Amino acid sequence: MLINQTFEIDSCDDVELNIKRTSKLEYRISYDDEKEMKAIVFIIGGYGANANIHFLDSYRNYIAKKFDVATINVFYHCFCQRPSDVEKYSTLADFTKEDLRLMEKVLCKYNIPCDQLANNTVVSHCEYLSEIMTELKMLNRLPYDFEERLSATYIPSDGEYQNFGIMAAIDHINALK
Repeated sequence: MLINQTFEIDSCDDVELNIKRTSKLEYRISYDDEKEMKAIVFIIGGYGANANIHFLDSYRNYIAKKFDVATINVFYHCFCQRPSDVEKYSTLADFTKEDLRLMEKVLCKYNIPCDQLANNTVVSHCEYLSEIMTELKMLNRLPYDFEERLSATYIPSDGEYQNFGIMAAIDHINALK
């Protein structure tokens, strides 16, 4: 019978930057308890693997059913780097100073007042910009397929940050312990 388990454990702090970790390390394991395990297989998702948690679970289960192995997904440090189909694993888009500067530049290009531009007003500014651009397209002052490029920044949850895989690698070792 296929067994699925989820664990949350303490993992490592970032000793290099002297930052205490506040989040728990989650990992999921699948195995068939009627088979003799011959190996442990870590399925390591790349950047944005958190986008579809069902896919991770399905893939882990498939490998555990097909082969005589235990399969593990580690939701490693800074795993939640993209929007996800499961809110708990989703990052949020926010507007950094750089994002706001770009927005201001675009708004000024269309003579849209931006003295009230802030994180809590960006959406309404974008909506107004869209209205202006639609009107200009209808008047043939802008090509129909013209788009402005704006940005928002994904901020990982739980105060995590990208450290180029060092803590993620340690998280995999800690899940193996």
